Amino acid sequence: SYFFGVPTSAHFAARSLILPTVTVIANNSRWNAVHNSTLGMYPAGRIAKTNNVPLVELNPSPAFERLMTAFDGYGEKVTDPAVLPAALERALKTTQDGNPAVLNVVVANNTRPPV
Repeated sequence: SYFFGVPTSAHFAARSLILPTVTVIANNSRWNAVHNSTLGMYPAGRIAKTNNVPLVELNPSPAFERLMTAFDGYGEKVTDPAVLPAALERALKTTQDGNPAVLNVVVANNTRPPV
């Protein structure tokens, strides 16, 4: 939802109004809503049989954390769950000056198995 929610507008507003926001992205590199909706509507269809939904995979995934450089904010990509607490601390620390922050947290790509 981050990708399709026009995040640059939100980051601009946060920076402009000095709002100390922290956005945490659960990045599964896919548009799961479309995948699951298609399977729900056509449970015995071609996609259910092949598990290949066009325009669902978001690979290569954008470096969402890099957007923050345009807004003088803080961005970090997290690929290891063990470092998430420290990454959250770093993000929160940067917001003390009113800067927005983004954590691009790479998560497992959990999808429904084919029917």
